[in-house]
Amino acid sequence: MARLRRMPELAFFRHGEELLRVALTGRTEIGRAPECDVSLPDPALSRVHAVVEPRGGGWLLVDRSGRGARIGGAEVPEAVLSDGDEIALGAWRALFRAAAALPPEETRAPGLTRVRDGGAAGAAPARLRVRAGGRERTVPVTAAGVVVGKDPTCDAPIDDPYVSARHLRIEPRGGLWHVVDLGSTNGTFISGARVSQAQLPLGVPVSLGDAEIVLERRDAPELERPEAFEGMITCDSGMRHVFELVERVAASDAAVTILGETGTGKELVARALHARSARRDGPFIPVNCSAIAETLIESELFGHEKGAFSGAERMRKGAFEEADRGTIFLDEIGELPLDLQPKLLRVLELGEVKRVGASRPLQVNVRIVAATHRDLRAQVRAGRFREDLFYRLCVVPVTVPPLRQRRGDVRALAETFLARAAPRGLPLRWAPEALAKLEGYDWPGNVRQLRNVVQRALLFRGEGQCVSADAVTFEDTRAAPGPGGDDDTLYLPGLTLEDIEREAIRLSLRRNKGKRAAVVKELHIAKSTVLKRIGQWGLHHEGRAAGEAGEGEDDGE
Repeated sequence: MARLRRMPELAFFRHGEELLRVALTGRTEIGRAPECDVSLPDPALSRVHAVVEPRGGGWLLVDRSGRGARIGGAEVPEAVLSDGDEIALGAWRALFRAAAALPPEETRAPGLTRVRDGGAAGAAPARLRVRAGGRERTVPVTAAGVVVGKDPTCDAPIDDPYVSARHLRIEPRGGLWHVVDLGSTNGTFISGARVSQAQLPLGVPVSLGDAEIVLERRDAPELERPEAFEGMITCDSGMRHVFELVERVAASDAAVTILGETGTGKELVARALHARSARRDGPFIPVNCSAIAETLIESELFGHEKGAFSGAERMRKGAFEEADRGTIFLDEIGELPLDLQPKLLRVLELGEVKRVGASRPLQVNVRIVAATHRDLRAQVRAGRFREDLFYRLCVVPVTVPPLRQRRGDVRALAETFLARAAPRGLPLRWAPEALAKLEGYDWPGNVRQLRNVVQRALLFRGEGQCVSADAVTFEDTRAAPGPGGDDDTLYLPGLTLEDIEREAIRLSLRRNKGKRAAVVKELHIAKSTVLKRIGQWGLHHEGRAAGEAGEGEDDGE
């Protein structure tokens, strides 16, 4: 059987991990400019840092940075490349591999797919997984390849405003799959590097716009696909039942109470009810009954007139008025003071609210959705919750199962949180050991705790794209909450990675009363890093009471 020839190539490494292979078919520009054939996200590189071009039957590296190209530690303006030469490119390294013959049955590097040497007539054993717009599908890939883009005539059309009409092509070349950018506006990215063409190993995500594609074996087993519903995802039958129940009751105005442990996502269920209802264009007003001082909760819910009490300098609408023609979400309804419960009952029965200090009630058109982690029946028996209010609120009870009862969701949620948190153009993945560690945990803090664990793992994962098991750490959820109470939670929207890291260290300092050694232990990061960040962000006094020891005077520092 004829032996295949492998094209000469450059393999790109960052921090010792191979992230990208580019076959050399002609002049290839390398730099940080988006127009380069290989655009590397590294500020240490020039816009066009170096060029590799064919010369006299070989390949010549030409410096374009003005500082000299570094090959094997030596700086040269240009050099003929030999097999195994290593080129320094800032934090990246490029390894030159000359052409070589490959036997048909050669065992290839993990992930690299050999294409049957039969041209268009030979069926390539591959399929393309497309993730876009919160949906996922697979597209068969033939030996002729596949074109991906926004144009509906593409083999794999993607509805994404940042994807070009004909964005990229995946094709067989020299016995391997390659991805070729077709002059797209926003680029094609592998491992954070913008490429014009590159080898495409199995399982390596390619980013285009806000979408992602992954080439995989056609005979690879299909994992159970998570179902998406109004910002929630699940593979679990119990959660699917919740989705179905929400869909059925959303159209009515029946009062709904969502039951479940803290952190299970009860507010997301409430928002889904609102989004699927006829009130979707009206306001959604969330109120946490446990987070408002008892002396203020009546005013917060029902509003007050000017002069109703000391400090009431102007009239203020309450949450029920703000939610008129929409939905009010009363979280932790079990914490509502007993003396206010008749007023809530009046809203449910008559649609009336009365501001503090007002002489007459106002009509409101509001749907009430409540939630609690408590056993309301037990509260009724104990005399802490009115029985008539219980029956008016719990017309439709919806129970959200805890995460430990739906372990199949752990992987899907962890991958979703990681994808949302990853810097644009840098697809991250979990190491198998990390996923096993996540799936083996009981999650007493449920989905909220999982999100925090993912955010912490992202911050302290080290270098490279693979998040290892060492980066996965679990806080003690049984410990007393810090000064921030329920607000000691990191949220991703609008935050940079630096913002999240600063907040993680700040909150840890507060929980540990400013003790640096405790922060090091809790966050599993180097002491030198903690001290550097504290100085960099001015957190020296965070968590310390006035007059307590300054930096270096506690924990033996």
